[in-house]
Amino acid sequence: MLVGMVISACPTLRKLYHDSFEAVHRLFGWSVLILVWVQVMLTVRDNKPSHQSLGQTVVCSSELWLLIIITTSIATSWTLLKKVPVDSEILSDHALRLHFQYTSAIRGSFIRLSERPLLEWHSFATIPIAKNEDQKRGCSVIVSRAGDWTSRQISKPPTRIWVRGIPTMGVMRVASLFRSIVLIGTGSGIGPLLGHIPPSRIRLIWSTPNPLKSFGQSIMDSVYKADPEAVIWNTRENGRPNLVDIASRAMQEIDAEALVIISNETVTRLVVGAMERKGVPAFGAIWDS
Repeated sequence: MLVGMVISACPTLRKLYHDSFEAVHRLFGWSVLILVWVQVMLTVRDNKPSHQSLGQTVVCSSELWLLIIITTSIATSWTLLKKVPVDSEILSDHALRLHFQYTSAIRGSFIRLSERPLLEWHSFATIPIAKNEDQKRGCSVIVSRAGDWTSRQISKPPTRIWVRGIPTMGVMRVASLFRSIVLIGTGSGIGPLLGHIPPSRIRLIWSTPNPLKSFGQSIMDSVYKADPEAVIWNTRENGRPNLVDIASRAMQEIDAEALVIISNETVTRLVVGAMERKGVPAFGAIWDS
């Protein structure tokens, strides 16, 4: 089982068969934990001193208490597993916005969603509810069509969905460290950007095909509310942009201290690498999950 976990975790296989990697890692991990429990109990029984009962030996076993701590650590996150109601807002046949009221979120956080909590989980950056809105609790996420799971959510918008744990900090949290920053998103990467606009001087750059048709007027309005001079590049009309050049100009315009990009792996590595070679602090996902 350990060999199977190691093989499935190889970067190439993990990217090609990510759902299978998650299932193997989770199910094999639990199986190994059960085997360790059996092994520890058998070892304690076989090494039991003649003057002690099995119960006394078990209680005095340091291996057992260490195993209890390990098991508790693993089980703790599952105690926060729950199925919560969700309001689905259809933006287009390409994107969906899910609204939650079960928790509050802060800038830079994400939540995990699932239809089958024992097998697969999908992470999405949260968009916190603005402080001046009537609702005091809640957040939303943007889901765009990018695979079987997201396609199912868009085709059949959910009314309830599984969540686990509490909102966790993501890459966008770093934006709060800077007084001025350039934020770049492609496609549904606009979700993380909108959710984590820091209280500082920003320039928002969004590259996506047919932004109005794909994401709706409400998202467009939110973009311009966050940055009235935002750069929205329609790739369907204008082709692929040179994000490095656009980012460089934006850095000069607002005298930015850093850059954050939310995109696919190829574009992220291209932009982050180019900006770092220019001496600019640039941040993006590390693509190691």
